[in-house]
Amino acid sequence: MAFSKLSLASFLLAVVVLAACESKVPEKTGADPVQLMADLHCQAVEFRKARFELADKMRFMEDTLMQVTTPDSVKERLTRELDELTPYKDSVVTGGLDLAKVIKSKLDSLIEIELTEPLERKNFDAQLTTELEKRGCQ
Repeated sequence: MAFSKLSLASFLLAVVVLAACESKVPEKTGADPVQLMADLHCQAVEFRKARFELADKMRFMEDTLMQVTTPDSVKERLTRELDELTPYKDSVVTGGLDLAKVIKSKLDSLIEIELTEPLERKNFDAQLTTELEKRGCQ
């Protein structure tokens, strides 16, 4: 099963859009922490999905390359496509790691400044869980 150029191009476009969006984390002062953390969590879920999708495609291509019966022309095309996917893979991984650092930093800040009591943290967790269920990005 070979990937069409259109499906590969649309996938690569989606990855580029995700990578470009990763630095656009809401930085509003006084923003609702539940909404902010929900936004960040949903972005993290999108990165995870993109990373898994990309890994599956690359794994399929590599498996096809290893088959003895794969024609040389297909091997050349798949090798070229794999080489083209490497920068996107790197940007998805880096974007996800950068986002994880932002999430950790924001949570640390919230715990230190706004959620100092265990009951406040419990309420925050409950509100965040409700918001994530509403958004469907868990």
